[in-house]
Amino acid sequence: FEAYSLEVEAMCCRNTEAVLKSDSLKVLDMETLNHSDMHFHYVLPLVSALISAVTPSPIEARTCPSTNIIRDGGFESGVTPPTSGGNAWTVVDFRGASSYSLTSPGSTNSGGKYAFTASVYPGPYSPISGATLQQTMHTCAGKNYSITADIRFDQTQDNGCSISVQYPYKDTVGSVTTGSGTPGINPGVWDQTVSTFQAVSNADVLSIVFRCNGQNVHNLISVDNVKVQPFNGNAF
Repeated sequence: FEAYSLEVEAMCCRNTEAVLKSDSLKVLDMETLNHSDMHFHYVLPLVSALISAVTPSPIEARTCPSTNIIRDGGFESGVTPPTSGGNAWTVVDFRGASSYSLTSPGSTNSGGKYAFTASVYPGPYSPISGATLQQTMHTCAGKNYSITADIRFDQTQDNGCSISVQYPYKDTVGSVTTGSGTPGINPGVWDQTVSTFQAVSNADVLSIVFRCNGQNVHNLISVDNVKVQPFNGNAF
């Protein structure tokens, strides 16, 4: 009887141990699950943030202006363009003893108060004189544009002076040039020059070149009412 009691007691102990082990596993499983849920709860937002950080944001399409893109094309700000770092116009490439200023009145075609005038005068060592007025434009590559500008020569009796409007053309430079001796150009009278081009970048440069060629050749050459605007026709 005593042996039987011991065996029953042993069985009870083994069963109890098995139950305890089973319950421990359940507790362990619940803790593991809770711990996993906790990590999932905190890790998921972190992963989402990392994905957002490495995902490139969509590139905004460049807005192409539908109107004139030249700043201060009529020089009505009254501010004389600097020789470097201009917010609109900049004057570069001086030749000879040339200088420049804003003069008044402006073009009779536009009714403005001011115009840009280059005093093109030769120096003692070179027959070529002049300067270049420039502006970097907010163009859109591949888009066609038209250029208009009012021009004037104070003297037209010589054929050695000119004004040239230059712009990018494919992989070179395009231009439209008017000489002081061009038929129809009269001294002191405003005329107009016109051209078209297709932008090659989003920052094309417009150059207006004032030149005289001759040791005794000089002139006052003016420009006003410069406009560059989108053009729906063929630019070539």
